[in-house]
Amino acid sequence: MKPLFFIDYDNTIFSHRTWSVPKDALEALEGLKAEGFRVILASGRAFKSNDLPQEFEGRFTPDCLVSSNGAIIEAEGKLIWEKYFDPDLQTRILDYVVEKGYCLISGYEGVWCTSNLERFLSLPSNSKRQIRPEEGASFQALYHSRRPSFFLADTKEAIDDMQTHFPETKLLYMGDEMGGADIIPAENGKVMGAARILERYGASWDDAIAIGDSMNDIELIKKAAFGIAMGNAMPEVQEAADYVAPDIDASGLADAIARAKKWAAARS
Repeated sequence: MKPLFFIDYDNTIFSHRTWSVPKDALEALEGLKAEGFRVILASGRAFKSNDLPQEFEGRFTPDCLVSSNGAIIEAEGKLIWEKYFDPDLQTRILDYVVEKGYCLISGYEGVWCTSNLERFLSLPSNSKRQIRPEEGASFQALYHSRRPSFFLADTKEAIDDMQTHFPETKLLYMGDEMGGADIIPAENGKVMGAARILERYGASWDDAIAIGDSMNDIELIKKAAFGIAMGNAMPEVQEAADYVAPDIDASGLADAIARAKKWAAARS
């Protein structure tokens, strides 16, 4: 069996410095599909098969999605799993960030919203996100929606406080350059999502390749038979990987895919 590729999106495929997908990264993804490898987009974002990144330009379509850090899983365009926050826990999280003045952001019905726009604009890391979320009614709408994850666009101190206050969640730090952390139910994660994809295809972890850059990738990189960290990855992620590719903006993904294919050829 050809290995299955589980590839992160932000700062693995999509560069937050250039706000684009490097040309050779897109070509490498197209090449994987052409050679018959299954490619799974494993992201913290809530991607769905009918709402893929516009940067793919219609040239690349992943075989499966592990979205919202494993909360939403699709295989060949079909939903096979979804897991949202418990409503009471979700309400407590929203109330707490408002009480503390923290900056939580979430995409909902095509709009980015936040608990604290002033704080969002004041934090240096948020200037790199190239979005301007709405507050007020847009944020209040989150109380009445089913959410698989949130993003705490705040300081490391705020992240640590939230993790202490909500042990039933996992806060996955994005690193000093990007800042912030995904907030997900503790039982979710990319490993759980990837396991469901592997089971669907009768594959095992021996058939898994993982490529990523941040703390929401580290468990998957450790679990996969061959785990790759990007050159721009957090130090902890690089230490957990079998191979460290160059930076995303230095042909990192193309290099990672080429190295993974050599690994796959050597094991067959």
